[in-house]
Amino acid sequence: MRKILLAGVATVAMTGVAAASGLEPTLGSSSSGVIGSSAPGKSVVRLDGYVFFSAGAGFNTLDKGPAVGGRTAKADAFGFMSTFRIYPSFDAQTAGGLRYGAFAEIRSNSNSGGVAGGSGTGGSRGTNTLFVNRAWGFVGTDAIGQLRFGTVDGVASIMRTGTFENEIADGGWNGWAPGMTRGVNPYRFSVGGGYEYSTQKITYLSPTWSGFQVGFSFAPGSAPNTAGDGNNVITGGNTRQASSAFAGDLARVRNLFEVGARYTGTFGAVGTQIHAGYIGSGAISNVGGAGVNGGLTPRGLSVVTAGATVSFSGFVVGGYLNTGTVNSNFTPLNPGEKSSMVYTLGAGYTNGPWAAGVAYTNASQAGALGNGAKRVDQGWAAGVTYTYVPGARLFVEFVTGTAKERGVNLTNDATSAANLGKEIKSTAIILGNSFRW
Repeated sequence: MRKILLAGVATVAMTGVAAASGLEPTLGSSSSGVIGSSAPGKSVVRLDGYVFFSAGAGFNTLDKGPAVGGRTAKADAFGFMSTFRIYPSFDAQTAGGLRYGAFAEIRSNSNSGGVAGGSGTGGSRGTNTLFVNRAWGFVGTDAIGQLRFGTVDGVASIMRTGTFENEIADGGWNGWAPGMTRGVNPYRFSVGGGYEYSTQKITYLSPTWSGFQVGFSFAPGSAPNTAGDGNNVITGGNTRQASSAFAGDLARVRNLFEVGARYTGTFGAVGTQIHAGYIGSGAISNVGGAGVNGGLTPRGLSVVTAGATVSFSGFVVGGYLNTGTVNSNFTPLNPGEKSSMVYTLGAGYTNGPWAAGVAYTNASQAGALGNGAKRVDQGWAAGVTYTYVPGARLFVEFVTGTAKERGVNLTNDATSAANLGKEIKSTAIILGNSFRW
């Protein structure tokens, strides 16, 4: 097998470009989509990559900072953004039909050499770092399905349908344009972000029977890839923590599980995909008394996920939602806090190298602790993409949205009572280029 693995390196140059159109910055690399497809007795080693650059403009209620000495700092509207990612992986199958392999995602972190951790100058480029976002292995067969283990997506994330991230340039509200905005982002689904897929877990995906597939995931805690799971309950941070006297521990989940099902079918010229799932968890008990989180123990997660799309002749329409006991992605709620509802509706069209999409997203979730009101983020996203050569895409991405919470000042002016409950607005547009191999 060692000889097979070494021989597989020679396939890197062509496998990456061939699959480049499927690589999305928010969803991992193209290799993650073809894991488990090698021929019997063969192994393929891949090194996919992603390089992104954009120029854009952002306009925001928060473009002015708080007044200092009677003067106010302001932000320029225009700016650049760039990053890169690499995706090493291998995929093998024995002559007897056992499939196995591994996948990793390594990202560049932001330059943080500036004041108070903000963006630095070119001279402080050494503050850029690399970090592991996903790192998982798998074993399985075509007959019994696939077991994935490590820092890996759960089934509710893998099976989600109708978010329109693939149709709107490089992700819409889960893409790059929101990097030019502040204070507003309605993309608060319980899946699709590092809070979910960077958690160590096991994930089982069944074979597909007549278009149907089911799956299950389990994570004992919310820690990312770690060589040790901790054993010091005094300082907190133990991935096996059952109870804690530290407020920071209470924001984590324990015994997280996900179940999901998806159907994909074609009826004549019409294609359809339907997903339903559930995310649940336990909570870390509060033993810190009234001085920690008001003496409250958060509630475990209880989230229903569902989505559907219908496609015809290059057009696709649909939507997706998460609703239940959760706040802002994966944060547990305290007793009495309001449940969330996050949904999106969208449409897209693809014709050869061109793709375009538009979507509306709305997130209604519990707001500031003790306020008793919901925070609502809502916005539109649109984009047009042109694949001008294999592996290279040029795109325009636009987002605009608002955020509001009754009785809460979301602006930079922390002293103004007039801003309590005031709606803040954010708009951004970017022209970007991405290389994918």
